[in-house]
Amino acid sequence: MRTAYDVCIIGGGVIGCAIAYYTAKKGLRPLVIEKHTLGSQATQASAGMLGAQVEMERPDPLYRLGLKSRALYGQLRAELQDLCGVDIELRTCGMLRLALSEAERETLLARCDWQTAGGQRAEWLEDEDLRRDIGDLFGPTFGALFLPDDHQVRSVALLRALAAAASELGAAFLEHTEAIGFLREEDRIVGVETNNGRFAANHVVLAAGAWSGLLSQWAGVDLPVLPVKGQSVLAATRTPLTPYTVFTHGTYIVPKVTGHTYIGATMERTGFDQTPTLQGIVRVLSDAVRILPGLGISGLAGQLVGLRPGTEDGLPFLGEVPGVAGLLVATGHLRNGILLAPITGLVMSELIAGENPSVDLAPFGLSRLQGKRP
Repeated sequence: MRTAYDVCIIGGGVIGCAIAYYTAKKGLRPLVIEKHTLGSQATQASAGMLGAQVEMERPDPLYRLGLKSRALYGQLRAELQDLCGVDIELRTCGMLRLALSEAERETLLARCDWQTAGGQRAEWLEDEDLRRDIGDLFGPTFGALFLPDDHQVRSVALLRALAAAASELGAAFLEHTEAIGFLREEDRIVGVETNNGRFAANHVVLAAGAWSGLLSQWAGVDLPVLPVKGQSVLAATRTPLTPYTVFTHGTYIVPKVTGHTYIGATMERTGFDQTPTLQGIVRVLSDAVRILPGLGISGLAGQLVGLRPGTEDGLPFLGEVPGVAGLLVATGHLRNGILLAPITGLVMSELIAGENPSVDLAPFGLSRLQGKRP
């Protein structure tokens, strides 16, 4: 058996790399095992939005978790820059959530009220306010909710920075290495078996995104994580049409410092099919051009497809697996993986180190499944 680690993390996306970074910060020795290359699945197709307020429908545990995670980004950016010199390209212009119907207007006005009542910054802009402040960029609207503290990063830059910083702190990474089973001693998970050998560890974290449900069966656990395909488009724009991330129901437009504009995304339950489709492109582009007509003359720089890990109740699974000592899970983030990466990395590192987690993980635990499955 190979050298023992404090923790083996299965999955080298942004969640796995965040766990590696935060555990390495605590002086522990993590190993990340990735079947392909780091960030090659959902992370590479992510828009990088830190939308703690923009799409949360109520002040529930997911909303509170997102706020806590978003608040970590300022310090995280500075730490990563100091450790490895990689800029995660944090943009702080804020987000605009457009209302495209009277019903959406009423929903967003109510959202503005409960968010400001809870101490968050949110401002309602009528259509005439929007056009006075930033010009006639948008198609017809019923107003917009402006969220100055919802930001964005470049997903691949964040992943690269987390991995590089974790390596500086002693983490190890194995790409092109497929996990094929867990190692056991009596009733405890003590490592991971791969196509490149066996690796012993005090803890194992299952952070394999949409594939986590399949891998959980090695431990006799039925983890209900389902793949949700997201198709997006990169538009080539010489200069951003707007500095703001623009969000509507089902569509978001995210200008990047590279000159590209990210337009996304579909939400398709098609199993593990990652095939890009003309139907997906048409839906994404037609909605985007209707919202922001100036995009219509942009060039097409590429199409992105990713399988995001979804759950039936919309909440991620975070924490220890009941009845399976040594095994933890961190998955089910759907399209909030970038937003929730810091808090996920932090609380998982605390559990691994035997500390009390910074947030109450009960709403995100596997115990919530009891009585809900046949």
